Amino acid sequence: MVVLTTTPRILAAVATLPASTLSSLNLDLDSIPSTPGAPIEHATLLAISKATRSSLNSLLRGTKVYTPPPAPKPEHTPEYVALMARLRKEEERREYAQLVSRKPVDLIDGDTGDDEKDDISPSLVFNILLSIVLCAGTMFYLTRWWANDGLRVLASLSTGLLVGVAEVTVYAGYLRKVKQSRDKERSKRETKQFIGEYTGEPAEPIDHMASVDKQEIWGRGINGGMRRRVREKWEKERESEN
Repeated sequence: MVVLTTTPRILAAVATLPASTLSSLNLDLDSIPSTPGAPIEHATLLAISKATRSSLNSLLRGTKVYTPPPAPKPEHTPEYVALMARLRKEEERREYAQLVSRKPVDLIDGDTGDDEKDDISPSLVFNILLSIVLCAGTMFYLTRWWANDGLRVLASLSTGLLVGVAEVTVYAGYLRKVKQSRDKERSKRETKQFIGEYTGEPAEPIDHMASVDKQEIWGRGINGGMRRRVREKWEKERESEN
């Protein structure tokens, strides 16, 4: 059976009916709505239309199919709450164990993911070729008063070759220095100290940890080597002053 929503027009029609007429319609009084938006059956609406001698179309104007509100969500049982709390603690312990078991080299490699990318880019090759061509062209222009064009071409080619060798040599030295710096930084190991197992409960303060000096690592990050060299220089100057 179709259930519709009640409109003010329907409530006004019901208000015009006396109680005796409503009782003669053989309808349940609980099925007659009293507020707008309340559900009303299509059969009840037909009976009201006949009793008030009004058209059914006028009563149906503005109505729509009634959609009952969603049922409230059931509350979680104590067993469910206890189970979820236990699962959360187990997941926290598992994540902490995985974090502790990771190697320092894995942490370093994860922070410097861009170190393994290709160092030879198209822009670098283009710059080297451009330097060779410009230097060769400059030499050919400067020797324009030479009578022998063959010597001019030979001098230009020699100049371009020397510039190319110099460019490649300088960049190869730069790559070698970068590789040595990376290997040196990755060879460092972080000192770890086991202070207890995480159980999810607040831990008691450890007295002996107050006397342990903090070990600061100055060689991490993109500019780690520079920071370490600056610190070493500062420490040497401080020792010399003392």
